[in-house]
Amino acid sequence: MPTYEYLCKKCNESFSVILSIKDHEEKKVQCPKCGGKDIEQQITHFMTKTSRKS
Repeated sequence: MPTYEYLCKKCNESFSVILSIKDHEEKKVQCPKCGGKDIEQQITHFMTKTSRKS
């Protein structure tokens, strides 16, 4: 499942959440610190790993 990065606009807390795509689309996310739902998704980098050696 993908990991999403968020920023809470209420308490300015940055946090990561592992969600299914369905839960992400339904916006079932809240801040773990204050419980606020006014959050903004952050742009993050990602890395892939393959079993092939380069």
